Amino acid sequence: MDAAGKQGLSRAWYDAFKNFDTRTRTWTRSRGATPHLGTGAMLVTALVSLYFVSYLADALAIIVAYGPNAYFREGLHVVDGKHDLLSNGAYLSFTGALVEILTTLMLWGAAILATDFGSMLIQRITQREGRWVGMIFRLIGGAALLAFAASLYRQGSWGLHPIPLSALIGGVVLIWKGLAFLSRKSIEITN
Repeated sequence: MDAAGKQGLSRAWYDAFKNFDTRTRTWTRSRGATPHLGTGAMLVTALVSLYFVSYLADALAIIVAYGPNAYFREGLHVVDGKHDLLSNGAYLSFTGALVEILTTLMLWGAAILATDFGSMLIQRITQREGRWVGMIFRLIGGAALLAFAASLYRQGSWGLHPIPLSALIGGVVLIWKGLAFLSRKSIEITN
């Protein structure tokens, strides 16, 4: 085969991606905008992604309102997101607050949809490669959520805040599901 007839890596990837089935057989209207995430996973995704998205939105708000020098050189940042208090004792300007709100909403929606897309990919890989791969994904994801919750609780003053609590519960559930698969397999082997 000559070089002109060979498919490039990007062309092959594009064709595989274009033909990838993004619909699930169980998709119904009741599943909503995230058909690949269950209710619990959607709640954990919404809360945990909001934590990371708010930092990005705060940074962008400071860059837009006060310029890149204020953020990158002077280290200006939001200390209290609830009251928009800045590290220099001032409050975030109206422009900064507007940028913060709009950016938070856009990035939050994008993060939730990206997580749903990632969940769809993991489900397809698990269907193709076997249930052991799903167990590995669950254990890794559960460990990551537990590590995130532990890091927040180590910072202190979180208490029963929904963000670290949802990460803790989500991590425990994922690890429990992964270990339940192992115990099911060991019972099948001994019978």
